[in-house]
Amino acid sequence: MRAHRRSSSRSSVWQRRLPWLGAGAVVVVIVGGVFWWGLGRPVQPATAADPRDPAMVRLMADSVALEQEFVRIGARRQPTEADLLQLQRAIDFQTEWMRATANTAVEQELRLRDLQALYDAAWLRTVVSRSQTAETAGRELLASGKHDEGVAQLRAAVELQRMLNQHQSGVGRDLARETMLAQDIDRLEAEPINAELAGQLVEAEKLRDAKKTTEALAAYHRAHELQLRLNREFGRTQFASLNTLEKIQDEIATLDSTGLLGEVMDLSTQAADAQASGQSSQAVALFEKAAATQQRLNTEFPRSRHVSTERVDTLEVARQTELCAEPSRQIAQLDREVAASLRERKLVCVREKLKKGAELNDAIFTRLPRSRRLDPELRLKFNFLLLQSEELEPLLGSLAGAFLPVGGRGAKLQATEVSQKLYRQVMQANPSRQPGDDLPVESVSAADAAEFCRRLSWVLARPVRLPNEGEFRAALGTVPAGDALAAQVWALERSREKPRAVGTGTANASGFFDLLGNVAEWLEPDTAGAELSPVAGGSYAEPTEDLVKVPVVRRSRLERARTIGFRVMVE
Repeated sequence: MRAHRRSSSRSSVWQRRLPWLGAGAVVVVIVGGVFWWGLGRPVQPATAADPRDPAMVRLMADSVALEQEFVRIGARRQPTEADLLQLQRAIDFQTEWMRATANTAVEQELRLRDLQALYDAAWLRTVVSRSQTAETAGRELLASGKHDEGVAQLRAAVELQRMLNQHQSGVGRDLARETMLAQDIDRLEAEPINAELAGQLVEAEKLRDAKKTTEALAAYHRAHELQLRLNREFGRTQFASLNTLEKIQDEIATLDSTGLLGEVMDLSTQAADAQASGQSSQAVALFEKAAATQQRLNTEFPRSRHVSTERVDTLEVARQTELCAEPSRQIAQLDREVAASLRERKLVCVREKLKKGAELNDAIFTRLPRSRRLDPELRLKFNFLLLQSEELEPLLGSLAGAFLPVGGRGAKLQATEVSQKLYRQVMQANPSRQPGDDLPVESVSAADAAEFCRRLSWVLARPVRLPNEGEFRAALGTVPAGDALAAQVWALERSREKPRAVGTGTANASGFFDLLGNVAEWLEPDTAGAELSPVAGGSYAEPTEDLVKVPVVRRSRLERARTIGFRVMVE
């Protein structure tokens, strides 16, 4: 208990005499006491000296004098390293005195521990001061442009702070300051590297734009090394950047692949020249080689800006298009021959030509699906006519004389409405809800009528379409009155709400039947994409007084009504 009071008393005395020691000194006294009790305890000599011996008295007096001098210095200023050396001598004298005299009294042990605690506390404060001084000096040197010297001082400051943070007493510990100094050092050391990197990138871009590929590659490779180093060694700074590294890698890959791109361009030009000069097989081979070279570029240099699956596709399309040239020419020739035969109704050998054309079309669509020469409409036409080949002659015979001139432009309008028989011959179907071969087809939409025109145009080898309102009115002419009107118009008064066979009534002055009544007729829409189409002439379900007004209404192009049919125009 007495020893503890002495220790507390001594610590309080040191704190009053040396206020710069702070609270940490007390901790040092306690911790240091345990340390020095075990490890620092003097070894007793075989023969102990007398404490009153003049040499021993002088040894103790020197130790006390050095201690008192250190205390006086500490009261005036921060002790220096030289002052600490003097205090260490006081500790050494105390240790030597205790060893020589074999004196292990509690009072002497406590004095030794107090001296060591005083030393430790002073040493810690000295380290704090040295670290702060080094930081201040470093920042001043940096401000004056002395980069390397300034960084060296900051490095000394952070090493001292790290030493403080690792010390058991906790005096001067400041983990945030250590982190801040380390980051500042990293940033300062990274700045020259980043500056060199920026210069290399500018130079590389100039060389790239000047088409100096070899020199540009060297510059980009150096920039790549610098950015890798920044990322590896200075990952905590703003100069570390995976994005910049990837961009540099992209530029290197792009430059590395420039030669292959040149080959692709040269081969493409040669292929186009061969194509223009009619050297089809050579053009095909060159297009194929260009595509293979571009694919190699895509595989070997995936980061290059010259990578292009689109170019590979374009070259393949060009190759298939050129391969398609000869069979397409043959198909076009067969189409002209078949059309001439159909127009003249000379159908000898037409089936053989249709079969050959259908086979050629199917072959190129299967083997060369990306050719720009493919004509889906022509393929459908050949296949349709081939299926209809046995019916072509009777079909053409039934249409002979079925069209009359109208409009004065060489176009002819069908004299009657399309019958169910004719519709079935062309469309292989009959949607009518009131069946009868000679009755007008009804329950057809405007789209159905347009498809009929399309197929009939293949059969006639001439353009076929629905009439427009002007052509309908031109064919109608002046609407008669009285008995003439009654003879021409199949209206509600006579129809019993049923249609009559086409061409069985009385024709008008121009030779057309049932332009008014029987079934209303789809006309050509005002625009290609219109949702509504005009329906003209009225039907058997309307009274004559309404029909003479020549009704024209607009209906949904998808509507199918039992009162609506159509007739067609042939160019």
